[in-house]
Amino acid sequence: MTGTYKRENGSIFWSRTLTWVIAISAMLFVAACGGDHTQTNTSPQYPTGIGNDIEKQLKYDARVQDYQPDGNTLIVNVNDSWMSSPPGMRQRALGQWYSLWQAAHGNNSKIVVKHQGTEVDTWTSEKGYQPAGMEKKETSES
Repeated sequence: MTGTYKRENGSIFWSRTLTWVIAISAMLFVAACGGDHTQTNTSPQYPTGIGNDIEKQLKYDARVQDYQPDGNTLIVNVNDSWMSSPPGMRQRALGQWYSLWQAAHGNNSKIVVKHQGTEVDTWTSEKGYQPAGMEKKETSES
């Protein structure tokens, strides 16, 4: 009788141990695979060598038709894709261009974006991003 009792205890011990090992392994697996939800970067990624060169960025951007530097001012002519882009995307692109342009041309630099000859967006050190509609509203209210 005593021997049977020990065998049952031994098998129960191994069953419980195996159950605990499986449970802990499952929890570790869930913890390792289930967490860390990092947000992906949604900003445009330029190929290597383009990120810090404004001329290469402007040539790479499909929304840009052409551009002309004029002293401290950069005039960028854009196509219809630029106009159909949301204002936040336009602001982000223009801000990136301005940071590169300002680094090379100083604090008095300015970027003017034109569509079919009409000024649509600007970026200056004093006012930052200004859609053309905002400038017209400010001058009419004054």
